[in-house]
Amino acid sequence: MSTYSQALAAHWSATSYDDLPADIVRATKRALLDTLAAGLAGVGTSETNAASAGMAMIHRSDPEGAMLWGQGVRLPAGAAALVNGTTAHAREMDDFDGCGHTGAVVVPTVCATADVTRADGKTVMAAIAAGYDIAGRMLEASGGYQPHNGRGWHSTATCGSFGAAAAAAKVLGLPAEQFTSALGIAGTYVGGVWAFMADGAMTKRLHPGKAAENGVNAAFLAKAGMTGPTQILEAKWGGFFPTYCGESARPEALLAELGERNWILSTGIKPYACCRGAHAGIDALLYLMQAHGFAGEQIAEMLIHGTEYTERLVGNRRINTVLDAQMSLPYSLAVTAFGGLADLPQFDPLRTSEPCVQRLLDNTRVVADRDPQVRESPVVEVVLKDGRRFSHQVLFAKGDPRNPVSDDELLSKARSLVVPVLGEPRFLQIVRAIDELEQVRDFRTVTALLAA
Repeated sequence: MSTYSQALAAHWSATSYDDLPADIVRATKRALLDTLAAGLAGVGTSETNAASAGMAMIHRSDPEGAMLWGQGVRLPAGAAALVNGTTAHAREMDDFDGCGHTGAVVVPTVCATADVTRADGKTVMAAIAAGYDIAGRMLEASGGYQPHNGRGWHSTATCGSFGAAAAAAKVLGLPAEQFTSALGIAGTYVGGVWAFMADGAMTKRLHPGKAAENGVNAAFLAKAGMTGPTQILEAKWGGFFPTYCGESARPEALLAELGERNWILSTGIKPYACCRGAHAGIDALLYLMQAHGFAGEQIAEMLIHGTEYTERLVGNRRINTVLDAQMSLPYSLAVTAFGGLADLPQFDPLRTSEPCVQRLLDNTRVVADRDPQVRESPVVEVVLKDGRRFSHQVLFAKGDPRNPVSDDELLSKARSLVVPVLGEPRFLQIVRAIDELEQVRDFRTVTALLAA
């Protein structure tokens, strides 16, 4: 009987671009554009600069290596994947769900591996589909987002490492046995914890990059003959599920509808530059302001009724860093009330020096509520200075697959992030290359467009 990783490897090693339905092909292109745009927006951030400088201390620039997005420097594939994964998550504009932030893991992995191997566009799309699917299946089988992340593990890093290994293995064309080893090797690299929440450390941004590097290195090691444990997921002593998930693990979910459902279709695209846990609240406030015609100056206080996990994840009101702000629903609502959109300029630089924003931040609280209504998304209650009260709940925030960002909206988002870095002509070249990805014979021609 096959192990879980063997079953995943058998399926994805035998699946090619020609096997992908049209909706999945479209989703891979959207994921590629969205993640590249998020990554280019991250160029010049402290996290990107540190990752780039650190890797440059370890690795020499390599003309045959993989491109660092927006920099024009090439490094070995694993190092480039780490830098680009960090860059893609640096602004909190990368996608969500799946393993958490799947795009910032899988797309840098695929780009780096395809860059150095000169893979074609069809291979790139198949690899993106494989990476997203396995990353999403891993988190589902771990018990879901709240149980796994609630234990302290950052699923983007833990579950993402398996998705990255699958993506890189697919680019390399590994047969099932080596594909299985790539998953096993990646499993031995797994790490990434939520301790960054204590002080706003940069490691949150690093986690997708480290997972991407894990996947690249695991696949190349497997290709070279290194074996990984075939029971990396279920082994009673040291398997991923017993070690990282405990009683929340649901291994049977790993293979459910394999080949019939791809997790890339469950991925959402962010319209706002903050933690996804804040988006439904932002949409609820925007609805209330439009429906009832009040402005931020009229708000006395706001109460956000959510779960205990919501309170822990995005209830912070102590804002010292950009990350603090992006992980704070009170801050996100305060700047939305006085800005209209929680876009990048609302978070960097911080707006806490503005008295109106700080006042509303001080008077906004996330409260844990056992009402079953708040399990899916928080209820935003607004109290105006004249005593009027309004409340609203948005179940599916903009960008959720059930309330999706349209192709035109994605194009607008990508333009706003890419043009300030590379200019309009280059942006249009990137869009065209992705639109015509089936015709690309050497993906290096695409990564060349990402140079500064």
